[in-house]
Amino acid sequence: MEDILSGHYGVGTALPTEHALCKQFDISRHTTREALRRLQALGLVTRRAGVGTLVKSNRIAQRYVHVGDTVSDLYQYAQDMVLNVLEVTDIEADADTATLLGCPKGQAWAKLHGMRGMEGGVAPVALVDVYIARAYRGVLDDVEGAGLPMWALIEARYGVVPAEVRQQITATTLGRVEAEKLQATEGEPALRITRYYLTEAAEIYEVAINLYPAERFSYSNTLRIEQSDAAS
Repeated sequence: MEDILSGHYGVGTALPTEHALCKQFDISRHTTREALRRLQALGLVTRRAGVGTLVKSNRIAQRYVHVGDTVSDLYQYAQDMVLNVLEVTDIEADADTATLLGCPKGQAWAKLHGMRGMEGGVAPVALVDVYIARAYRGVLDDVEGAGLPMWALIEARYGVVPAEVRQQITATTLGRVEAEKLQATEGEPALRITRYYLTEAAEIYEVAINLYPAERFSYSNTLRIEQSDAAS
């Protein structure tokens, strides 16, 4: 990244091959590929089969790149992002909300609505809606400025540990109100990431929905193939 930003590798030129990078930095092939993947997520390079890795830009795209494979990686996201709480309300789930939350109609929840952004950033990175089971509403008094994910605050205050996190990533577009809040353009492509936090008893106690303009966020993780016994 330093060599790209300094102009050592100019826009349009090719980076060394994976084999050459492995030797240069004394790292594994897996680490090299992960590093190149992160450069691509930052908008610095493009990778083409049969061509190699080409420098696309010498400026980092104004986006947040979330890299992680475990629930604990969400700590880093919470620390990187500043949460601005716009509104906290108590609700009873209507039919649509009950479907969204996977709960009975009329169940009591607390809802936080806010925005996330990077420290010093010009525009918000995401709109946030977090639903908390009413029994754990007290964490909403501590959330702004805590630098911790909501589920971690619930764990610290109530001793409830997430046994499972279910994540859904969907493509969508920004509506007028959403675009205005995010300082974006109506109809712009966006990502909606919804996470459901479940107890050991498989009860949903938190649902977090983050809406990101596509150009401001990348989600990156690694899927590893398990070797079967027959292959060992």
